[in-house]
Amino acid sequence: MTELHIRGLGSIDDVTLELGPGLTVVTGETGAGKTMVVTGLTLLFGGRADPGRVRANGRAGVEGRLVLPPDSPIWARAADAGAEPDEDGSLILARTVSAEGRSRAHLGGRSVPVGVVAELAEDLLAVHGQTDQLR
Repeated sequence: MTELHIRGLGSIDDVTLELGPGLTVVTGETGAGKTMVVTGLTLLFGGRADPGRVRANGRAGVEGRLVLPPDSPIWARAADAGAEPDEDGSLILARTVSAEGRSRAHLGGRSVPVGVVAELAEDLLAVHGQTDQLR
């Protein structure tokens, strides 16, 4: 993922994170929004939508831009869902959640079931928290 845009989610009003290749570590002081970044990633990739995290404006949204190799199996699954690459060849994912709890997922400009983006997450994303080393 090269870019993550979060708006209206918990302590985050509107932020865009530019991400580089490889490992990304999110650090910061208490209340800086680290949990909301992880919540946004989880939401974007099919996680449960919690309307309690939506800010007072009534709608939260997360968008991500994926740059994938042309032979990635993700492209085949995205094409099956009717998704198309963006003008720059990337794949755009988006998810919105209303204060009432309704959510919508979009992949490559097409509305898709949340389960479709959840399938993609299996091959694209690994999130580890501070207590993941405990057994």
